[in-house]
Amino acid sequence: MRLKHSGDLRRAHRVEVMRSFYGGEPRTRLELANQLGLSVATIGTIVGELTKAGFLKETAGPRTGGRPATQLTLRGGGSLVVGVDVAETHVTAELFDQAMARLARKRVPVEENAPEAVVEHVLTAVAAVRQQVYEAPIRAIGVGVPEPRLRALLERRCDVPVVLDHPLKAITLAEQMFGAARDQDDVIVVSLGTGVGLGVLADGRLLRGATNSAGEWGHTVLHDGGEPCRCGGRGCVEAYVGAGALVRLAGDGPPGDLEATVARLAGAVRRGDSAALETLARYARPLGLALANAVNVLNPGLIVFGGWVSAALGEPLVSAVTPVIKEYALATAFEAATTVLGRHLDNPVSLGMAVLAFETHLLD
Repeated sequence: MRLKHSGDLRRAHRVEVMRSFYGGEPRTRLELANQLGLSVATIGTIVGELTKAGFLKETAGPRTGGRPATQLTLRGGGSLVVGVDVAETHVTAELFDQAMARLARKRVPVEENAPEAVVEHVLTAVAAVRQQVYEAPIRAIGVGVPEPRLRALLERRCDVPVVLDHPLKAITLAEQMFGAARDQDDVIVVSLGTGVGLGVLADGRLLRGATNSAGEWGHTVLHDGGEPCRCGGRGCVEAYVGAGALVRLAGDGPPGDLEATVARLAGAVRRGDSAALETLARYARPLGLALANAVNVLNPGLIVFGGWVSAALGEPLVSAVTPVIKEYALATAFEAATTVLGRHLDNPVSLGMAVLAFETHLLD
C-alpha cells in the first residue's frame, strides 16, 4: 500500500481496526494495539472516531477481579452497502449492513453482455434488494467486474458512490476477512469457475500489481501451443482447468449449462462413481501442476480452493489435487503450505465488494 500523506495513513488505520472485528470477537483497546502494532493512544483516537461515527460500540467485558475492561464490537444496522457479482450468466446483488451481515439478495439472469445491458442488469438487481429492506439508505455500491468501461456508465446511473474492482480481488478479500484465510499472512486463493484466477495475499496484503491485474494465473501458459483458450492464446491454464475443460473431460455432451453439468459430476463423485472419480483425477493433474508452479513462486502458507467449481466438488477436489501439488512443487515450499476448501463459497464476490465499498466511501 502506497501511503501518500497522513490522511492515507489515518484511513489505513481505520480500515485495519474495522477489519479486526469482522470475525465477531470483541476486543479491548489494548488487544487492538497489540494486534495491529499501534500505540494505545493511536488506537484510542481511531476507536473514538469509529464509535462516534456509529460503527463500533462499547460493552462491559468479563470481570476478572478488578474493574471489567471495556470491550468493543461492531455495531450492526446503520449504513447499508450493496455488493454486486457480475458473472457471465447472472448478476447477483446483496445488501449488507455496516457489520457485513447480509440482509437481502437478488439474482437476475444476464440476457445480453454488452456494457449498457450489463449496467441495466446491475441496476435491476440493486433496485430489487433496495425494495426488500428500508431500514436505512444505501450509502455505496461495490461491483465486481473486470471491465473498467462500466465505471462511467454505472456512476451516471447510480445515485450513490460506486466502486469497481476485479472479482478475484473481492473473493480473496472475503476469504481473508471472513473465511479460511483469516489471520493468515501468505495465502493463495484459487478461484475455479468458467474462468480461473489466483488471488494472492503477501504478508497480509492483497497483491494487486501495477495495473491491478495480478492474479491472471489462468492465462499463464501450461502447454506451449496447447489447447485454445478464450483469451485467444493457446495452452493457458484456464484451457485445462476451467469449468469448460472439466465438462469436456467428463464427456457429458455439449457444454450447455456448465454449472448443472459440474453439479451432476460432483454428485457422481460423492456416490463413488468410478468414471466420475477418474474424471476428477484427470482434472487434478493439470490443476495440481499449475498450482505447484504458483507454490514454488509465491511460497504460501495456505492454499484456499474457491469459486463455484470448488464449491460443487468440495473436499474430493482438494484431496485429488493436493498429491499432485506435492509431486511437482519443491519439498520445502509444499511442506509449508496447507490446502483447504474455502469457507466463504456462497458468493464471496458480493461480500468482498461490499467491504470495499464500505471502506472506500464510509471510512474516509
